Amino acid sequence: MSELVFEKLSEETLQEIAGGVTPELRAAYSCIYGEFGNGDERVRRLRAAGYDPARVQNLVNELVKYESVAKDVIAGKYGNGDARINNLRAAGYNPYAVQDLVNNILLDHQLY
Repeated sequence: MSELVFEKLSEETLQEIAGGVTPELRAAYSCIYGEFGNGDERVRRLRAAGYDPARVQNLVNELVKYESVAKDVIAGKYGNGDARINNLRAAGYNPYAVQDLVNNILLDHQLY
């Protein structure tokens, strides 16, 4: 997934997934794209940059979780229309946040 997908999400979606646009969210984007390394190196580099590594990792996990659900929606695993909305809610997801991510994933794929 390109950073473009996350960068174009609505404020409402980012609020739902990550508590809004924060420096920690930007660090989470950077972690997803490998800019802080992995494992102990990531922890060390995040701390050196002034971030709480656990908070950033939680945001990474939320972004990746929503990305996975969005891909499942694209694959039809949650149904369509009202059934999709109900199935996403039953699974604990905000259907509108997921749809925003779905739209951005599909748009991102059209750009390449």
